[in-house]
Amino acid sequence: MLWGGGVRAGLKWDGTFYRDATRYPAGGQFFWSAYFKPGSAPGIKLGYWFNFGSGWSHLANDDCTQILTGASQRIYWDSSTGHWQLVIEATMFVTYAVVNVWTGTKQGGNDPTGTYTRIAGCDPLATLTVEVA
Repeated sequence: MLWGGGVRAGLKWDGTFYRDATRYPAGGQFFWSAYFKPGSAPGIKLGYWFNFGSGWSHLANDDCTQILTGASQRIYWDSSTGHWQLVIEATMFVTYAVVNVWTGTKQGGNDPTGTYTRIAGCDPLATLTVEVA
């Protein structure tokens, strides 16, 4: 589904999410993103560009404060609905438009681990499971 050759622009995303309140304080303690891998930095091969499947994603303007502007992979607690949300987005190659690849939710719990049920996105996979590495 999500992993494969991708494009040559970035690094192959391994499906891992990281928390970094220093680079993105607006996310708080319940926000994780693939872009927050320790050591990641602006630039094509430095962690702000990811390949998965036949697509890719790019952190908008290589700027963590714009994480919700461009395509991103993220897990966060949505306090307005009382559930965890997993979002995987891609960047269109020519237009740079953001495409929802897969979005799902998980009810309750103290952490984001568990099974998420698809609610939107172009990939039809019904569920994804988040585990602690």
